[in-house]
Amino acid sequence: AKAEIFDEISTAPVVIYTFELSPFCTEATNLLDNIGVRYKKVSLGREWIPGLIANPAKRAALLEITGQSSLPNVFIGGTSIGGLYSGKPGIVPALEKGVFMDMVEDAKRSM
Repeated sequence: AKAEIFDEISTAPVVIYTFELSPFCTEATNLLDNIGVRYKKVSLGREWIPGLIANPAKRAALLEITGQSSLPNVFIGGTSIGGLYSGKPGIVPALEKGVFMDMVEDAKRSM
């Protein structure tokens, strides 16, 4: 699963791992859509509840790689920035600091 993640995050400047029924994931993708950021979306299933996770091994690998198993998990330029409101720094905090779009543009140039 780790190799699959490393492959996925190398194919687009912005990659977001989601659960289909998660309001936080929906809010994150809506936000990216609204600010015009193109991204690759990778769904791990409908929700985090056992039985609804399509790929629990990939979720475990995300935890091992990033220290975060909650979704959304957003990668820019192959590096996890966390989720919607938290992480390193997270989408909303990066937008509030004025660095998010620079991160995206840097990732586009390096791909």
